[in-house]
Amino acid sequence: MLKILSYTIFLVFLGTTLLAQPRNIQALKTDLPMKVDGNLDEPVWKLAPVATDFITNSPVYGKKPTNKTEVRVAYDNTAIYIAAYIHDDPKKIRKQFTPRDQEGRADVDYFSVFFDTYKDRQNAYQFLVTSRNVQSDARVSPQAQTDFGVYGDVSWDAVWDSRVSYKADGWVVEMKIPYFSIRFSKETIQDWGIQFLSFSRRLNESCFWNPVDPNVNGFANQFGDLSGLQKLVPPLRLSFSPYISGGYRETPGLATDTKREWLKSGGMDVKYGISESFTLDATLIPDFGQVISDNVVNNITPFEVQFRENRPFFTEGTELFNKSGIFYSRRVGSVPGRYDEINQEVDGGSLNDYSILKNPSVTRLYNALKFSGRTRNNLGIGIFNAVTQPEHARLRNINTNLDTSINTEALTNYNVIVLDQALKNRSYVSLTNTNVLRNGNERDANVTAVDIALYDKKNRFGVILQPTYSKIFDKNGGYDGFRNYFEIGKVSGKFRYSLNNEIKSLNTT
Repeated sequence: MLKILSYTIFLVFLGTTLLAQPRNIQALKTDLPMKVDGNLDEPVWKLAPVATDFITNSPVYGKKPTNKTEVRVAYDNTAIYIAAYIHDDPKKIRKQFTPRDQEGRADVDYFSVFFDTYKDRQNAYQFLVTSRNVQSDARVSPQAQTDFGVYGDVSWDAVWDSRVSYKADGWVVEMKIPYFSIRFSKETIQDWGIQFLSFSRRLNESCFWNPVDPNVNGFANQFGDLSGLQKLVPPLRLSFSPYISGGYRETPGLATDTKREWLKSGGMDVKYGISESFTLDATLIPDFGQVISDNVVNNITPFEVQFRENRPFFTEGTELFNKSGIFYSRRVGSVPGRYDEINQEVDGGSLNDYSILKNPSVTRLYNALKFSGRTRNNLGIGIFNAVTQPEHARLRNINTNLDTSINTEALTNYNVIVLDQALKNRSYVSLTNTNVLRNGNERDANVTAVDIALYDKKNRFGVILQPTYSKIFDKNGGYDGFRNYFEIGKVSGKFRYSLNNEIKSLNTT
């Protein structure tokens, strides 16, 4: 049985669109030691070409900025360096402290650089520094959400260095992005896409070096060009992060005595760069106890809240695994399926003669593996596998004082495979398959999605096709479902329109 959910015509009137040749800046190589201190004392900064003449993007597009920004690019055998001089009245520079990746609406100025290392005009890295030297970084992709200066997935965190200094006529940002924090090819001579962003909170003015026309579809396709990169050697990317933790916990009981237990845990994370483009991540018995917690959300809707992924292992390759929108990594290691059921049954249900001794609220992982990267031909490949241990609630009968164990989550295996081919003109074709297998007569699932986006050479018209098929296996026999989304329209220019249609089965949620 089919259910047609939407059939929409969307019209937008915008200003005139003018496409210009991308700007170019040349990176200057240096063999002298570089000190990232925000002072720009190194000789290379006096010789490197300057990127200036930024163009406003908001609140009004196409104007000359209120303040001048000058940017230089240098590199050596280990890293690429950015020096930015943002001219402004030092007494008026906004300098609010913020957490990492959360400058958003804060009262702070910032500068950002973007690298499209494969120059596919779709995917990029973003590195942002506020006027208080607080860092933000993100992976840019066509599906990434944007918000107040951040143009990608901020759950990705890299290791890099930055310093800020204040001058009589502005402030300076100096950045060092090591090669091991980004992926690029082994070509002897390379050209990257590059973009610079300067934002003044006082003026609420954002400016790009290469114009980003709001009338043009896409973001990374409006980058400038970075030339002059020669003989870049991707470093060995290998890291081991073993851990061991211990503790002691006392849990006061009402019907039972106080429970005392020693806590112990240990494991290891491994990251290995198989090649200049592909990375293998592995984690053994991970402990995510130190990961930032989620904000409390009062959800009164019938739909679940999807929280941001904060666990470091899961943030590598997010632009690939999130391509079709069917993989939500927070389900791996989430609350056991029968956790709430046990609590409810003990509290006035069929288990009201029992007290809970132990009911784990998190499913522990045995191990997880992830392989991700992109070839020279712009084929993105992502493979993910994780195994979670079975969880049990331990109960005690308050009449007989006997203990019993109830399974709340079965041994589970999670698998994801993604193939994403970037094409010309910002077009792409991707295939994603997710699979969940649980031990015993438990619920299993398999979902496959295709995501196709095609744009003409002038980036004026586009077609999007997103078919998805799911199959659920359970003790009642299971069921299948599908969803198909289609959209066609004019995506750039003064006058835009689109026609979209969505059809899905009643079993699809």
